Amino acid sequence: MGIGKFLTGVTLATGVGLAAYFTLTKQDPRTWAKHISQQAQTTVDQVDDIKVAKDRLADKAQALNTAVTAATPVIDDIQSEVEKFAFKVAPRVDIIEETVSRWDNL
Repeated sequence: MGIGKFLTGVTLATGVGLAAYFTLTKQDPRTWAKHISQQAQTTVDQVDDIKVAKDRLADKAQALNTAVTAATPVIDDIQSEVEKFAFKVAPRVDIIEETVSRWDNL
């Protein structure tokens, strides 16, 4: 069996199947074709929307990465200043804790 006969058979079977489908469901082939076309266009639009959303997400992820990289030195500086403050305040905190402890023991 040649490829030509196979393609002819497939085409005829598809045509007969569609004709039977239209007859049984009482649909107009033009209306069905328009509906299929609209569904295809909707799917294409949704795929485009997904691509745009993916690109936006990639851009935002890159911007976040850049912001985190830029913020790292600032966070390190803040941590250093907190440690210096804690070192300077530690003796006063110790005195306050001793005073509160003495009050609790009275």
